[in-house]
Amino acid sequence: MISGGTSGLGLAAAQRFVAEGARVWIMGSREETLALAQAQVEVAGGCVGDIADAQYVTSAIARATAAVGRIDVAFASAGIDGEAKDALDLSPDHFRRVMDVNVLGAFLLAQACAREMAGGGAIVINASVNGLRAERNFCDYNASKAAAVMLAKTLALDLANRQIAVTAICAGYVPTRMTRGHLEDPSVAEEIRAQIPLGRFGTPEEIASLVSFLAHPEAAYMTGGAVTIDGGRSA
Repeated sequence: MISGGTSGLGLAAAQRFVAEGARVWIMGSREETLALAQAQVEVAGGCVGDIADAQYVTSAIARATAAVGRIDVAFASAGIDGEAKDALDLSPDHFRRVMDVNVLGAFLLAQACAREMAGGGAIVINASVNGLRAERNFCDYNASKAAAVMLAKTLALDLANRQIAVTAICAGYVPTRMTRGHLEDPSVAEEIRAQIPLGRFGTPEEIASLVSFLAHPEAAYMTGGAVTIDGGRSA
């Protein structure tokens, strides 16, 4: 089960899981992006709605389980960016929306999927290195990703008795639809790249590889972890 599965890291993870033989259900926010994703990867199905809407999430889980039989893995990848403004200029409404999508949405998906996991399974939450290390002019986004990290850690404790592993991934800059506005500006991209010891951005496929590993039983003892994958930027 992948929220935000119609683009970016979510779509890359869907492609990886399908290649490994998994039956994948993707969730998106728009019909057109869902159709494009389904044209790129042979998923078991998909649906669109607001990830912060509990009723939609519950309905999506019911449709997915009816289609594939059971849920073993959930990747809460849906997310939106902050306004990229000074904290004094941030819109309270947008701040609330960032928290709703990046935190509440991840919680709703994890909660609904965990209820369907009879025992065992894995939940991976897409956080960010911004949840561990603040970045100027991203107060709203930073706060949401810090909350996402703590959400994963707390869920790991609450779900340990069900043998459900919960981890957070803390990725650095990866070219996706959400980061395109920053990384397509040559001067901004060069400034960011200069802060990365490896001297390059990550790829969606590298993130998908990590998600795939964390989804497997071999990674179960990492439950509660927040794994960075950022080219050394947060070292």
